[in-house]
Amino acid sequence: MPALNESALKEKLRENPVGVYLIYGEENYLKKVYIDKIVAKTVDDSFADFNFHTFDGKEASLSDIYESAQAVPMMAETKCVLVKDFPLDTLDDNGMEQLKTVIEDNPEDCALIFSFVAYEPKGAKWTKVIKLFEKSAYAVKLEKKTAVELAKMLESGAKKRGTAFEKGVAAYLVSCVGSDLNTLLNETEKVCAYAQGEITKSDVDAVCIKSLDAKVFDMIKDLTARRFDSAFKKLELLFEQREDEFQILGALIASYTDIYRAKSAVKSGGRAESVAQYYNYAGKEFRLTNAARNSARLTFDDISECVDILVEADTAMKSTSTDKRLILEKAIVKLARVGGR
Repeated sequence: MPALNESALKEKLRENPVGVYLIYGEENYLKKVYIDKIVAKTVDDSFADFNFHTFDGKEASLSDIYESAQAVPMMAETKCVLVKDFPLDTLDDNGMEQLKTVIEDNPEDCALIFSFVAYEPKGAKWTKVIKLFEKSAYAVKLEKKTAVELAKMLESGAKKRGTAFEKGVAAYLVSCVGSDLNTLLNETEKVCAYAQGEITKSDVDAVCIKSLDAKVFDMIKDLTARRFDSAFKKLELLFEQREDEFQILGALIASYTDIYRAKSAVKSGGRAESVAQYYNYAGKEFRLTNAARNSARLTFDDISECVDILVEADTAMKSTSTDKRLILEKAIVKLARVGGR
């Protein structure tokens, strides 16, 4: 049985929802959506107490899971067994043989789901587990969507609510809020309720909560455009909102890293977004486009100096008793000096 992407999983659930599934990947929201769909398609609510069983992977054994899957459905044609975060990547050879038996002996009336949300398996054993599911069951990897895909989803969601985004505004919402699907859908619902007609950037700014990365990006945009008063006001607002100093500094470092990568790509004759194929920018490709704009006035020497300033601030925060807010303020002053040349 092949590995399934989201589209293939949808088709499988339409045809026949029973089977053994390994559901993993970075997109927790989609994992929950499809687990719920499998449960809904295989369990009658009237008999859920008998035909829907869940196991905590930290406590369950493969023997327990096997016995539950083998039980005959009560007053129904199908049942579902959901196993959460079972540490399959720790199984020894005997455990792998047990897992193989669980998969291959799964009855035709049971949907058996091994899901991973709170626990992230890794290593060579995990690769072996994935190959086992790809051979004898269904391995479903749900990854982060690209920024373009996210924007299209939001546009579709707005349309279902009887409204629409102005051109480019859905992508702007993604850049403001981030790539977490659950957060994006919640913010879309808010802005749809707020907007009087088509959704504009002003509507997004009025009601949507920007991520820390987006707030820090706005501050860097001011620094590189020499709007220093505005940059310092944004830093003060972050302090007022009780944002953690380490997280602010981390977002600054990440943004200047984006600037360096984007400028390098453009300098070599490519596009800023091409960097995404070498690093994990799934759902965050807009960061590279924005970084390319912010880097326009900066030389590579300027960017290197900015990174050195931030590394120095990071070291000071971790190794001295100096007030963290003061360290950040000094770092912003130094960054402003570089941007003001």
